[in-house]
Amino acid sequence: MSLVCRQCGQPITFDKKHISQRTGKKIPLDIDTNEPHDCPIRRDQPQQQGQQSYQQQRRYHQCNKGCGNEIYFDTNNKTQSGKFIPLDKDTGLPHQCQ
Repeated sequence: MSLVCRQCGQPITFDKKHISQRTGKKIPLDIDTNEPHDCPIRRDQPQQQGQQSYQQQRRYHQCNKGCGNEIYFDTNNKTQSGKFIPLDKDTGLPHQCQ
C-alpha cells in the first residue's frame, strides 16, 4: 500500500529523520527525491491572515463525553480517515477526556 498526499494525490513517504520541530509529527516526503513534499495545491491556497485572526474565528465546544472541558476542532488535525480530532482549548493538544 502506497501513501498519497490527501491534497494533490502525489505519492509520498515518511521517515524517522524528517520530523517537524514545531509539531513533532513526521514530515511527508516526495518518494522520488526524499525531500519534503511541496504540495502544489497547498502552495496555491492563501495563507491565514495571522494566528490572531485565526484564533478569533475558532469556535469552542463543551466536551460531550463526560468531562465538560472546552474543546475545538482544527482542519489541520484529522485522523487518517478524515475525522476531526478534538483539541484541548488550553493546551492545543489532542483532548484527553477525564
